[in-house]
Amino acid sequence: MSVLTWSKLYPRVSSADPALSEQLSHWQHQSESTAIAILQGQHFLAATSAALSYFESLEQNFIHATPFDFSPRLQSSGKSSVEYGLQMIKKAANGEVVSFNWLHMSQQGKELPTLLTLYPAQLDGEQIMLVLFQPMDRRKRSRASISNGFETLPKELMSITLEDSAEAVYITNEDEQILAVNKAMCRICGYSAEHLLNRTPQELKLELQLESSVPDTPLKGTGSWQGEVRKCRSDGSTFPAWQSCRRIYANNTVFYVNLFSDISEKKALEAKLTQQAMYDKLTGLPNRFHLIQLLNKAINNIKDSPGMIGALMFLDLNGFKNINDSFGHSTGDKVLQLVAARLEACCIENAEIARLGGDEFTLVLPLCHNREEIEAFSELILSLFEAPFEINGQKFYLGTSIGISLFPQQSDEPNQLLSMADTAMYSAKKSPNHIRFYNATIREAAEKKLHTLNDLRHAQGLGQFSLAYQSITDLESNDIVAVEALLRWTQSHGDIVEAQDFIPLLEEAGLMVSIGQWAIEQACIQMQQWHQEFDSQLKISVNISRSQLEHPDFIPMLKGLLARTRLPANTLIIEITESALIHRPKFMANILAQLKQMNINIAIDDFGAGLSSLSRLSSLPIDSLKIDSAFAQRLNTNQGQKLCKAIMQLAQTLEIDFVVEGIETQSQRDLLLSLGKGMGQGYFFNKPVTAESFTRDQLSSIYDAQQSHYRVSGR
Repeated sequence: MSVLTWSKLYPRVSSADPALSEQLSHWQHQSESTAIAILQGQHFLAATSAALSYFESLEQNFIHATPFDFSPRLQSSGKSSVEYGLQMIKKAANGEVVSFNWLHMSQQGKELPTLLTLYPAQLDGEQIMLVLFQPMDRRKRSRASISNGFETLPKELMSITLEDSAEAVYITNEDEQILAVNKAMCRICGYSAEHLLNRTPQELKLELQLESSVPDTPLKGTGSWQGEVRKCRSDGSTFPAWQSCRRIYANNTVFYVNLFSDISEKKALEAKLTQQAMYDKLTGLPNRFHLIQLLNKAINNIKDSPGMIGALMFLDLNGFKNINDSFGHSTGDKVLQLVAARLEACCIENAEIARLGGDEFTLVLPLCHNREEIEAFSELILSLFEAPFEINGQKFYLGTSIGISLFPQQSDEPNQLLSMADTAMYSAKKSPNHIRFYNATIREAAEKKLHTLNDLRHAQGLGQFSLAYQSITDLESNDIVAVEALLRWTQSHGDIVEAQDFIPLLEEAGLMVSIGQWAIEQACIQMQQWHQEFDSQLKISVNISRSQLEHPDFIPMLKGLLARTRLPANTLIIEITESALIHRPKFMANILAQLKQMNINIAIDDFGAGLSSLSRLSSLPIDSLKIDSAFAQRLNTNQGQKLCKAIMQLAQTLEIDFVVEGIETQSQRDLLLSLGKGMGQGYFFNKPVTAESFTRDQLSSIYDAQQSHYRVSGR
């Protein structure tokens, strides 16, 4: 592995700090065992062979790359690699030695937990940093060197070893005449020893040429040299070789010892590895590493074209996960190949296309006149997804969301542009036309989201989650038949956030399963207390997310919870959204069947707000429908009344109970009662409150009635 750049630059590194200067001297001879790189700004200038080996990278791929090219988008802590990394680099640029834990990724995709240390230094008077990579795994650390023992062996043994070596060896005098050759030299070059002896390499045309950076007489100024050369065989064919030369004085005579090996296979392997490292195996498109190079080239080129702008488009496929989940990854891979082919056929002349992984693609538009031109091209991309993708007679309809960042106006750093476009893409998913340019508003929203996610990760440990309780009331008798437990988050500054505003973030952060389990456990414990104090027929209703239902421990967890709390299963209501039922329908039907076997009640939440399937509804073991609050808000219109009555009649036909959500006035309650007997929930009955307030304000009448009964009976 070449480290010529390191050998050239490192001697010019200096530091005003005496301790660091001493360390620099110590590292001078440790390039084989110590992983160090030179960083200027945000780009690597050079690295030791140990560093290249650590990252499983070729030197040409490492130099000019950034630390973020070898890092995941998010660190284990949840922090953005780019943002957190820039903070640490800025801190070290102020003259401070900075050491911190970091998760790297090798060029082959292997995770590398690393202790990273940044040392401020100078290269020819310009500010740089030396980056020391220390594996967190102690097994990767190098061992202390020991004597190789050659000095103890007889010279005759060394001669035999040299003669039979697999590496070609020839020795010349000062006139470059060949004095000795070994068997490998004859085999590799196709000459006999007799033909080689006493002739010069120039006469035999053994060397086609040296690399352009290597002088014709490499040993004149130094005592040794090594590098890549081009050798010729006796039949005229050529091959790449790695050659080392050394000048030796023996018996008052100068000798030149030349060793080389055929590296054809190694070069072919390097080319193959380069291909694998730079291109996506599935689609053949450039991958993320290659994209960074393409972006760098486009950014440099646009500097010569004032008035022009470049664009980076980040595409994410809408609906692709459903294909993977429903038809398998094999079908998903074929869809991705069709998407790549369609993008190439339409855009290859105007843009550089890359696949980052999964269902994420990028396009680099190197030279555009204005934003309108970029937006028109984005519309063209969207139109590519209007026609379905067909595989084995099956048609798949996909959409895409496009986030766009501009260069050099918004940034001239590839990783930062990629992060901006990625952020804009998530915003595009919520926009009507699914296209968004990155701007300050999107940045502020992304920063706010990041802070909220960080706060959520600590909320449970800080005891910030709680449950609020709201009654579900019989419309005819006004009796409380059930209580819904609603998750709330009290932030550090005291604001209370409702579940609908942070549940999606819990899902994104992977916290929904643990928080959801805590919520249902607290709700069951509370209802068991109310059973003992008030009415044992009361039911507790808890919202369950799709990720909870899909978790393999969900059913065993429920069984264990009911056993611990001694809550009767028929007093527990599991509320599930329509969207959860649509996803993986066979799996969900099996889960619902298991819940029904346990005698747990099942309710469909926000019914009518999504795309309901009547055939699926009639085939599932559902106990009740919770009619979305939007219907109650439209009861003042004739159409709204007809819609609400139709859903009530549907529930009655299927012999399913119904609960109308969002009832706020007496007139709404009375009108609903006239349409059909059922249950209601909303501010008209009570707002969600703490367990203590619900006990005092809602259940006190039941408690008082019980106390009166006890006094009359003399208990």
